[in-house]
Amino acid sequence: MRKPLWESEEQSKKAIWYGIEQCDVLKIADNEIKWLTGTDDYDEGVRVIKEQSNAGLVNVTLGNQGSLAYYKDKKMYGKPFLSDKTIDTTGAGDTFCACVLSFLLEHGLNDLTEVDLERMLLFANAAASIVTTRKGAIRSMPDRQEIDKYLC
Repeated sequence: MRKPLWESEEQSKKAIWYGIEQCDVLKIADNEIKWLTGTDDYDEGVRVIKEQSNAGLVNVTLGNQGSLAYYKDKKMYGKPFLSDKTIDTTGAGDTFCACVLSFLLEHGLNDLTEVDLERMLLFANAAASIVTTRKGAIRSMPDRQEIDKYLC
């Protein structure tokens, strides 16, 4: 929750739940699941989210622990790309989300396989890692060629 945007925590949760109820794809951070659903068990938190929304794909980012993708009855873990050159985590979540959306624009949201989910998380986690080695957010986002090179 970004406190300056809301008059109260209750108001923010109501607005956030409204947004989640409208989405097909959700990216949520580990600490946000606990705040929103009251549980720090990711499987349980995602179950609550899926019960209250139409989100077909829920991605949970775990900071330097990687990420998870929940799609239909599948759960995939994406390993992190840790770097000793990390200087700023600003923009990592936005970059992760942008890469997921890019992947879905190319592959669609229907009938994703475990291999698709694994490739999606690999790509998104790599890009997010690159961003953390630079200052700022928007200008630090890598392009596809840089991500592909990083993965090789």
